[in-house]
Amino acid sequence: MTFILTSCQNEKKLNGTWISAYKFTDNDTIKDYIVGDLPFNELITFDNGNFNYKEFNYGYERNGKFELKGKNLVDFGNDYFVIAGNEYYESEMIDPLTKDSIVFKNYNQNRVYKRLVDSLKNRTPEIKFTGKKFIRNFRKWTDTIHFINDSVYISNSWKFGDSDHFMWEMVNHNGFDILFTENYAPFIIKKQIGNEIYVSIFGNKKEDYILKEIE
Repeated sequence: MTFILTSCQNEKKLNGTWISAYKFTDNDTIKDYIVGDLPFNELITFDNGNFNYKEFNYGYERNGKFELKGKNLVDFGNDYFVIAGNEYYESEMIDPLTKDSIVFKNYNQNRVYKRLVDSLKNRTPEIKFTGKKFIRNFRKWTDTIHFINDSVYISNSWKFGDSDHFMWEMVNHNGFDILFTENYAPFIIKKQIGNEIYVSIFGNKKEDYILKEIE
């Protein structure tokens, strides 16, 4: 009975929308988002035993019911994981679950998701990026980003092979406006004042930045 009650309580603690933050292995000395790490651009919403899982720039989405079997989060009545879609014996588990963070563990691989709270919802409608250019300062890095159309941007600081062209996607999910890209952690868009767009990203903690539009 105690096991059942604990599972039900933890299922309710999952309620809300969660965004991918960073990955690490058990052997990593730095367990945080590192500049240059490729993001894994995912959103998960839990609602009283139901889930919606989306992976962006790949068009992958799943909906269904879930249950916790111990620390394992699986499709209700099936032996497949909600997140990875792997069979039960792959041993993916939640370790740990806190009020603002989930860590999904598969052997020594860990994927961290952060809870999105209402204060992060966009307060400025119709923020547009297409055709515009922005300066982005992040920790010790500065980058100029040019959104040349509705799916491709150019970076002056990053290249993949010989290409400085990357994919991007702006989505609204449950009231949150999120900018997904191929080489940055997801930007949660909060508001625009003049030529400045205020955003947050997640590593170990929330970090706030400004995208400044330039000519």
